[in-house]
Amino acid sequence: MYIQIKENGWDYLMKTVGEKYIKHCIENKKIDIENESWYKLQCHQVFDLFPMNFGSKPMININVMFDEKDLY
Repeated sequence: MYIQIKENGWDYLMKTVGEKYIKHCIENKKIDIENESWYKLQCHQVFDLFPMNFGSKPMININVMFDEKDLY
């Protein structure tokens, strides 16, 4: 799953998992697609990292992408 993390998402991650986790488990998964930064993470990882924020500002862009070959 490819996601874009918003500024409030980075702030949340810094508070919950810390800089070391971000550096080794998220930032090294960064890819650029059409001059935008995306992070390829497992779906379960995204759901574990970010809480459901009904009524709050989303922490990731609500548009996500999947690599077709990963769906089989």
